[in-house]
Amino acid sequence: MPPDALDDYTHLRRLALVAISGGEVLTRRQSFHPWIEAGALDIVQPDVTKVGGTSELRRIGWAAHDHGVKLIPHGWNTAVGLATDLQLASALPDTDLVEYVTGSPYIDDITARPWQLDDDGMLAIPDEPGLGIDLDPGKLAQYTDAAHLLGAA
Repeated sequence: MPPDALDDYTHLRRLALVAISGGEVLTRRQSFHPWIEAGALDIVQPDVTKVGGTSELRRIGWAAHDHGVKLIPHGWNTAVGLATDLQLASALPDTDLVEYVTGSPYIDDITARPWQLDDDGMLAIPDEPGLGIDLDPGKLAQYTDAAHLLGAA
């Protein structure tokens, strides 16, 4: 199905024997409301880098919670996006997972300390100040010319 086929998702969810997820292509908090209110998804998967940041993802999470929809952030975009998703997952009710895929240089290759899956395949939620991660300016320079903004020049 096309990722924006609201009526088709709503129909599928009524018939499906498994949980239906989606929303990773939606780009604003307001775009999620019709999906959540129509009961089109069991799991909504916003991408913090596409929906307007931390506050907007938090608002989507609360709207989902209010309608009995689980939120699992679509967090495999950048190390900063993943850290944000993990922090929000720790603060939102019913959010116990973050979608994460290893092998992306924008996640795996730009932090001072690499992400590590534990024995259960889970990531620890960083507990340092801010988002809990430090970007490595030298590593970041491989992927952007903006590394000087972080002190590497």
